[in-house]
Amino acid sequence: MDWYTSISDALISLARSAWDGSWTTSLADIRSQLAALPSNANYLTGVSIAQIAAAAISAVFVFVIVVAMARRRALVAAPSGEAAGASVPERNGPLRQRWEAVIARLGSTHEADWKVAVIEADKLVDDAMSSHGYAGESFGDRLMNIEPGALVSLDGLWWAHRIRNRLAHEPDFFLRYTEARQALSYYEQTLRELNLV
Repeated sequence: MDWYTSISDALISLARSAWDGSWTTSLADIRSQLAALPSNANYLTGVSIAQIAAAAISAVFVFVIVVAMARRRALVAAPSGEAAGASVPERNGPLRQRWEAVIARLGSTHEADWKVAVIEADKLVDDAMSSHGYAGESFGDRLMNIEPGALVSLDGLWWAHRIRNRLAHEPDFFLRYTEARQALSYYEQTLRELNLV
């Protein structure tokens, strides 16, 4: 077994365990594989130091990418709240009750309930922004009056509000569950940014 194969096998087993999240390959296993390398310097014949350095750097980058992809996959797969993407506010009171009603509608299997959930969430955020002093006669006016950067969740909020407008003005608009869930997620981000949930 040559040195390149030993190093490759060690890195591949480490990357696989990182991808699976099992981390079954330990550093001791890798050390034992690397210890199996020939002890004489003949295996370096024909291999420059630059090639060894390039291989080591490439291996590090591959490992970092695999670990980052595994973490991203775990974050995407993890539910962020009670109803697949939206969580219940932590505070008590009427806002919490309204938000729980919205989330309950998202848990339904009927598109009509998802539509109502998006419309109610839009109204809830509109009321919250109005009570926090955002100027404007309508929700759209309030959103237009917000300076860029003043509200981090502004782009997502605009997207969700456009979905709500399509629901209100296009009777045949088909709302996918993923769109409803994403809209509620954007509304929730805004409520969190306003420290209401």
